[in-house]
Amino acid sequence: MKLVLVALTLISCGIAGGTPERPKQVRVYLQFIEVPHATLTEMLGGHEKGGQALHDKAFALAKDGHAKLMETCMVICRSGQKASLETIREEIYPTEYAPPGLPCGNLSNIRLPTDPPANPLFRAPTAFETRNTGVTFNVEATLSSDGTIDLVLSPQMVTRLRLETWMEHVDQWGDGSMRMPIFETLRFTTSNSVESGKFELVSALTPKANAPVPAVSRKILVFVRADILPDP
Repeated sequence: MKLVLVALTLISCGIAGGTPERPKQVRVYLQFIEVPHATLTEMLGGHEKGGQALHDKAFALAKDGHAKLMETCMVICRSGQKASLETIREEIYPTEYAPPGLPCGNLSNIRLPTDPPANPLFRAPTAFETRNTGVTFNVEATLSSDGTIDLVLSPQMVTRLRLETWMEHVDQWGDGSMRMPIFETLRFTTSNSVESGKFELVSALTPKANAPVPAVSRKILVFVRADILPDP
């Protein structure tokens, strides 16, 4: 009987005390919006400096066709923990080929071979590289005592632009030129504090133009927003 009373007492105390509080969950958004360079200069030169107002302007331009919404990422994590997101494609390409054989001995007696070259289709790649193209997003969100959210952000956007010809070779079998991919990488790492439910401008990236010109015509604005979610 005493054991039963003790058990009932412990159960009642547990119900009264409630369950231990778990860490809050935070939902983090990341948006990439491309705008003309002149538009960014006008936005930053205005009187409005708040991130939410700047996001509203950029998003309105995207809806009107004067800007481009490039990417939106979202991930949920617990306060004080890290989260990562990957939307990628593996680009595997050869970096080294079987080297041609060179004659030994006195180089002054070298005679060029008279036989036709081998079929380039039979060249054997000897080394490969893998590059992840797409978006990678790493974040750590921590809820502060004053209600703001401390963020550590490390996003990356990788795009394959084109194939660059490093060696041209055309023979009776066709085009056997050696080409390598050219990638563009946009990334940054930062830490800041944001207010829950409001966007903040955290970076402005510069994509490279196809032609080697010094003028910059485009900018990619990166906005972040963190929301504290209610307990499930």
